[in-house]
Amino acid sequence: MKDQDVQEKAINAVTILIKTVTALRLYPATSAIVNQTIDLLLQACTELLEEKDPLILAEAERKLLVDGEPADHKDQERIQIRAFVEILTILDIRSITFVKGLEKEELLAFIQAMSLRPETARAEGGLQAILDRHAVRHILINEKMYVTRDKDQQIVASMDLKDDDILSILMEADPESTDLQQIIEKAKNPEWIGQIFQTGMKHIVEQQDFTPGIQLSEKLVHMVQMLEKIADPADQEQLADLVARSVAELDNEMISLVLSRDVQNLFGGRLFDNVIGELPDERFAEVADKLARMAEAPGEHGRAAALSHELLMKTDKGQRLESERRVREAQEKEERERRFIRLKEKLQWMQRGDEAGPLDPNLKAELPGIVMELYSIGYGQTADEVLAWFTEKLTDPNPELGAWAAESLSQILEGLIAAGLADQAGRLAEMLSQWFATETVFSPAWERICRQLKELEHALLERDPFGEVHPILDALSMIQSGKTPRDPAMQAMAAGSLHELATEGLLKILFREFMTNERGHQKAASRNLARLGDAPVEELLDVLRESEDSTERVRILQAITEIGAPAIPNVIGRIIRNEPWYVLRNLVYLLGRVGKEPQAADLAPLLLHANQRVQMEALKSLQRIGGKSRAEILLSVLPKVDDALKMSIVETLSIIKAREAVPLLVEMLQAKPSGSASLKADLEEKICNTLGNIGAREALPALSEISDSKGFFGVRSYPEKVKIAAGKAVASITRR
Repeated sequence: MKDQDVQEKAINAVTILIKTVTALRLYPATSAIVNQTIDLLLQACTELLEEKDPLILAEAERKLLVDGEPADHKDQERIQIRAFVEILTILDIRSITFVKGLEKEELLAFIQAMSLRPETARAEGGLQAILDRHAVRHILINEKMYVTRDKDQQIVASMDLKDDDILSILMEADPESTDLQQIIEKAKNPEWIGQIFQTGMKHIVEQQDFTPGIQLSEKLVHMVQMLEKIADPADQEQLADLVARSVAELDNEMISLVLSRDVQNLFGGRLFDNVIGELPDERFAEVADKLARMAEAPGEHGRAAALSHELLMKTDKGQRLESERRVREAQEKEERERRFIRLKEKLQWMQRGDEAGPLDPNLKAELPGIVMELYSIGYGQTADEVLAWFTEKLTDPNPELGAWAAESLSQILEGLIAAGLADQAGRLAEMLSQWFATETVFSPAWERICRQLKELEHALLERDPFGEVHPILDALSMIQSGKTPRDPAMQAMAAGSLHELATEGLLKILFREFMTNERGHQKAASRNLARLGDAPVEELLDVLRESEDSTERVRILQAITEIGAPAIPNVIGRIIRNEPWYVLRNLVYLLGRVGKEPQAADLAPLLLHANQRVQMEALKSLQRIGGKSRAEILLSVLPKVDDALKMSIVETLSIIKAREAVPLLVEMLQAKPSGSASLKADLEEKICNTLGNIGAREALPALSEISDSKGFFGVRSYPEKVKIAAGKAVASITRR
């Protein structure tokens, strides 16, 4: 395979690797999307290793090297490559070696390790230690070499105690125990002591995969302390050298744990000095850093680690390391400043605003990578300024510029997520969500950003389901609710995203808090349930039906009202079931708040319900929904209801100024009275007031006749308050 082919296939593999890291940061390791990306990555790596074994990916001066050769400039600028280099830098990885024979389980363990936060990776002993614990043998970090001991190694000792008994005594027994005294009597052979120590080391190495390092280091140090006591003074120098060499063969985490204990004076200080002497400079630096972190722990262990670190840094190696780091920090600062100046020069057109003229196509292609580089060299404020500029361009009158800005921000967001820069990704997502929520044109960039925001929100909800601020969730909820005009494809995609976010686990957590407030986050649980579309509606309605707590019912009604239009099918489905009146009244109340004009027809039968409270709720909901069909529905039921409800309907007709109601209202005024005279008078008074409010001149003859009626010559007599109301209506109509 040609070198160029190797580079191209390696770049492709790294691109898939970053997508896999991103997927793993957003989804569980068992999810289908993670499994698919792992399969793609394994296929890419396997094909590459068939031609190039081993394959070494390295970082130098923030550039990707493939088998020692820098990748092409155009590839270096790709957002995935920058993200990969950023991960290597953050995790202090100088090279990764892939060896033929790579298995899927190894690759998954590697990706999981790459997805860790730096502090988590350090706390677990570093990437190589993590990979070793998962039996990853075909991926090597920083090309470290490990020595494997012969599993068949045996020790033959002419003594009554077995090797395991001896080791148990050396690692755990009291220094004054009888067994230890027996060993002292038989420990005059320095070769035997060395063999016993080697056996002890073998046991410790074998337990590393399943026993915490802090426990193993304690056993090891205890064993060495016992050996110092039983060894002949003439043999102690040789024994100290053997122990130092063996300790230096352990991984850096274990070495640090051993040195963090009270070992400074073992063998007269020779052991400590010899371990330091055995360590190459690179490993010495890593051990020093680990000790510095251990020194921050409280208690005796932290104090011992602090003392060891202080002694470590006073050695020649420590002094040299400190000096080299000062020089390197100064050089890195100078390099960062030089790179920043170069990047600022490229961004000068942005500061000049409209005077800068059209964007240079090459610069347009580089901008996403420039933002990532600014973050990586510590100039986050400038990177934020560029992002703010991008965000402004999202609404630029030039649609091409807006589309480019959206695509660029999408690339940057992907890079930030892949590089584990959660805070920066969160800030960008918040800026993007404002545009995302108000954009009305469906585009590939909008679709891609929708997916990215959904994935980011999934991670946020998984980390904190009760967060106070969820702008992404708010935006998705608003889009799918249909409260503002939107492309149907956008509404459908937002609704689909909410369904994916509303996992069974999340709903269970939110519902529990919504019902119990056991964590004090009931309001947040209610708010987030209300933003997950129709997923929680059925369970909310189930609780509403059975609830005997009025406060709880109010909370549920508020939550479903906030969900809005997506809840309509569920609410109507419950109404059709003909629930008990007290449940039905709440359902009718909800339909009046989440429904739209088409739902007016669903309320019509309820105006004739046997329960008066359901009737009144249906009337209020019908008025709230609005639309042209209201008057028609009210007029269709008006003759069929009792006088009490008639009065409420007539009042509603007055509020909506339903001119089509005039003929029926006049007919009702002129009809022969029946039933309660008092109720009839109240109803006729309301009809007169309604006709006056509507301002229908065709009602003037009837109103005038009523206001002037004396009850003679067959003209019906009306109560005084009705005649007064009719007169006022006549005056109101004629004034118009």
